[in-house]
Amino acid sequence: MRKQVFMEIYKSINTRDDVPDLSQKYRIEEDVLLSILSQKTVRNVKKDYYPIMNRIREIVRLWDKGLSYFDIAAKLSFSPILIATMILKEKGYNKKDIKNILNNPDSIDDERIKNEIKKAIEVDIAYSPESSKIQRENGKKGEEMLKVYLDNKEILFLREDDLRKLGSGKTPDFLLKKAIKIRGRKVFWFESKASFCDYIEFKQDYNKQLKHYVSLFGPGIVVYWKGYIDDIITDKRVLVVDKNFFEKSFTSFEYL
Repeated sequence: MRKQVFMEIYKSINTRDDVPDLSQKYRIEEDVLLSILSQKTVRNVKKDYYPIMNRIREIVRLWDKGLSYFDIAAKLSFSPILIATMILKEKGYNKKDIKNILNNPDSIDDERIKNEIKKAIEVDIAYSPESSKIQRENGKKGEEMLKVYLDNKEILFLREDDLRKLGSGKTPDFLLKKAIKIRGRKVFWFESKASFCDYIEFKQDYNKQLKHYVSLFGPGIVVYWKGYIDDIITDKRVLVVDKNFFEKSFTSFEYL
């Protein structure tokens, strides 16, 4: 994705309702836009959580006057689920109560809370139980797709679980038993990411995981299944690719 297009999308996308129009305007798959929206939501939460918590009495007053969890969240560009959680805590609900409410909204006697919780679950792209489930499923799906590619190419590898049994620390999703060369690059490992890669995402992944893989095992490939910014700046020892890499480029390789 071109940088300018990404910047326009990132600025414009604030709720799930924005996705269909942006998908049509830029001809980009909705699941890619949902990934971008999820990242934006999480970053806003990290940045604004405590400032918003400091305004909790004001937020509760808005809710008491009739604004829904979603309305308040939209005004603050924040997570509807977290707004609901904050308000419920102020209303005397404990953590266990709130967890039960989020996992089983039909059990709520208060009709207003029930309806607003259902709406929050429906629209919250990052913090609802359903969105967390989808993220886990997407992560497993990405790893399985990568496993199929490697198996089809008869490239032997160790999985994270195998490496942990051997006492390894930081472990990529797939460590090759024998290094290969692709596009003139040495490749010792593959990492799967069910997300979109922009500058912030890559920096976080690099500092948390990728640089350790390079240090321990050598150069490798990280797959961002939802795509990446075309001019992403990376460590030259880490090749960033998306699904198109396997459809177009990953047709030939050689063992080192």
